[in-house]
Amino acid sequence: MRMSKLETTQSVAQRPRAAAVDWFSHYGIRHVAIIPDGNRRWARERSVPIEVGHSTGLLQVLPNLVNRLCEAGVHTITVWGFSTENWTREANEVGHLMKISAQFLRHHIMDNAMRHDARVHHLGRKDRLFPEVREALDSVEALTAGNRSHVYNIALDYGGQDELFRATQRMAQAMSNGGSEKLTVADFLDTAGQPYPQPDVVIRSSGEHRLSGFLPLQTVYSELFFLDANFPDFTFELVRDVAEQFKWRKRRFGG
Repeated sequence: MRMSKLETTQSVAQRPRAAAVDWFSHYGIRHVAIIPDGNRRWARERSVPIEVGHSTGLLQVLPNLVNRLCEAGVHTITVWGFSTENWTREANEVGHLMKISAQFLRHHIMDNAMRHDARVHHLGRKDRLFPEVREALDSVEALTAGNRSHVYNIALDYGGQDELFRATQRMAQAMSNGGSEKLTVADFLDTAGQPYPQPDVVIRSSGEHRLSGFLPLQTVYSELFFLDANFPDFTFELVRDVAEQFKWRKRRFGG
């Protein structure tokens, strides 16, 4: 699914806000996963610092999307915030991403989680994250551990190959400790134990047509949507248009 820049910046903004629709009963969507790409491209197009693009996407656009998706009844929302490959970026950019990730966790996602009774889960590695990010993650995970209405998966220092490597390590350890032969790799993924670990919909912004290793096992039957809009231009209406398209797709699950 591709949308023109005109669609993303003009016509969508002019649409009236629609009445709330339960996305599971109306569309069959329980889990939405988002790859928020294009923050740097958005900033370069406007001749502003790259940091402005990241801050706009993470601290303004994403909290609103998460809030609106919860209001629409989506149970699980997964967002890829920082990949294992992102460490190769300039030190100043990495430092800024770590700073605003901590801010996002402490304030924006925490506020949303408490408002919607959502439990926050971290996907990825914690050992390489900056201390302020690890502390923020530990805090929000602990404070939301008893919430049951929604799940927020925040992927930080996440890569699909890394997840599979860590999962197989944990599985081998469990088997060596006498674990059941019925155990599978899925029982040791970062999403293990969640009620809806497989996304129904995966949305990537900025026109890139690949998943880049995002949730490689969980997305095998997900419906994929690639939108032209850079993430700072994203709106809930764009995501709702994806849900409308999803409603007409035939999901066969290999049958």
